[in-house]
Amino acid sequence: MDNYRRHIARIAAWLRGMALVVAMLCGCVFSAGAQVIINGVRAFTDEGSNMLLYSLPQSAFGDDFTAQVQVDTASHWHNITVAGQPLTSNPVTFSDVSGDKVYIVRAIEDGKQVVKRLMFTFLPIMSIDGEMGYEVADTHVTLMDPDGATDEGMRALVKWRGGYTNTEGRHKRNYSIKFIDENGDKQNRKLLGLRRDNHWKLDAGQVDLSRVRNRFATDLWLDMAREPYYYDQAPDALLGARGKMVEVFAGGRYMGIYSLMESIDRKQLQLRKYDEDTHLIHGMLWNAAEWSKVAEFKQYVPYNNNSPNYDTFVVEYPEFEEVHPTHHEDLYNAVKFVATSEVDSYNAHAHEYFDMPVLIDYAIFIQFLISVDNGVNNIYWAIYDREVDKRLTLAAWDLDWSLGTNRDSLDFRGGRAEPDHDFKFSSREFNMFKDPECIYHDVMIKRYWQLRKSWLSEQNLADRLNALVNPLVESGAVAREEARWTGDSDINGLPLDIVGEKDYIIDWIHKRLTHLDCTLMRHPCDVDGDGAVTAYDILLVQDYLLNGGTFNNRYDVDGDGCVTSADLTTLYEQILGLQ
Repeated sequence: MDNYRRHIARIAAWLRGMALVVAMLCGCVFSAGAQVIINGVRAFTDEGSNMLLYSLPQSAFGDDFTAQVQVDTASHWHNITVAGQPLTSNPVTFSDVSGDKVYIVRAIEDGKQVVKRLMFTFLPIMSIDGEMGYEVADTHVTLMDPDGATDEGMRALVKWRGGYTNTEGRHKRNYSIKFIDENGDKQNRKLLGLRRDNHWKLDAGQVDLSRVRNRFATDLWLDMAREPYYYDQAPDALLGARGKMVEVFAGGRYMGIYSLMESIDRKQLQLRKYDEDTHLIHGMLWNAAEWSKVAEFKQYVPYNNNSPNYDTFVVEYPEFEEVHPTHHEDLYNAVKFVATSEVDSYNAHAHEYFDMPVLIDYAIFIQFLISVDNGVNNIYWAIYDREVDKRLTLAAWDLDWSLGTNRDSLDFRGGRAEPDHDFKFSSREFNMFKDPECIYHDVMIKRYWQLRKSWLSEQNLADRLNALVNPLVESGAVAREEARWTGDSDINGLPLDIVGEKDYIIDWIHKRLTHLDCTLMRHPCDVDGDGAVTAYDILLVQDYLLNGGTFNNRYDVDGDGCVTSADLTTLYEQILGLQ
């Protein structure tokens, strides 16, 4: 029945999308050269249809909006009307602005009628000039921030980016943007309240039916992860990339919903800089670019400091082109330690090689997400200052294959995407935590239950997903996205139903947490294994103490090897919230 409902919802979404496409395309003539200018700022034009898009503050929605409207002098339009009002009667009033409302712009050009459809959003809009490709293009980028200034004509080097999503035949591409000045030198820019830097990324959510999984998961990680071990020296360090949802135009075409993201680099993790005077390497950063036994911490191979790679790990900082030989020794030592250690050795020495609180949080995080693509690759490993402390911490990246989606399935469902899937860590490093003999096993479970009361509570997760998706709906971006990409080969010809996918994720989260509560992350005080600690658990232990019977190691709540009144005390304190 659930599959049937999802199928019907997807068909409905496809029909809504096609209706909007027809509405966007049914003008008489499209004039690509003309620009509609509102309050001095041009509206963005989709040259493949007759859609115009302009960003307003969210506070303007639900009210009338009055503005000065012009058409650039290069056009040959006359008899112009906007929203039914002659342009000679400026200012123009747009009544009752909403994300799904369309305002007609009409004109006569060369004896033919021109019809465009103007829409408003309250998301920022980014537009990239020219045609993009695998090679870098020297072009210009414009960003319209509804709550700030519009930056026009920012020079940038732009290209497609990504791995699987950057293969031939893909359509909704990811972009790498590096801002430069008029001389071609790096130009840092602060965008949408995020960091000031020259390097930015646009994440398309290309194969994600919700378009927001990566943003949702990364923001969750930034909130739930504990501070890295060097936080006192670098309190601005971030173990992931922040971002903001935007709508994007590229090459004169509307490309839809994206996340404008910071990069994972030395600056993001606030690693100590390379000392150019003494030629000392301090902070280091590697990216596990591909899967391998070495990247899985299952075997080790010799390292070569005259190579930018240690097996499939790629050194990101200091950049090998600028600083070489590099220094792979610390990463090699950590990999060798995990690959060769039995549990007793791991218990005794793991904290010397790794930032254990962060690693424990990450193991919980990807176990919850069932993020198969993030247990080995898509992890950045970092050392703050190898001259002081050689421990490795990590940063999360590219989390779109998660939360109930399966790349191996045509409809992205089923198999290891099921919420009761017994997720197995491919990395020996994280798999250690599942061994009951590992001292970090119980530490992980205790931390999980702390998080279940805060960041991993169902209410928090549902609220943050709604807070991410609902503005996309209210701004009209969801309808435009569905109209643009429903049925595309990027998503195996499936219809987009972003609200339906949001509901699917919320239901999946409930089922996933229930499964974890009762199995892999069962609370030590959950004697009956029902996923909750209740008075019934007390009754079971009490009955065993009074009447005996078959021993169950779950009765040993405090883990001291025997069942005593201390176990009852532990249960009482847990229920009363004293632990």
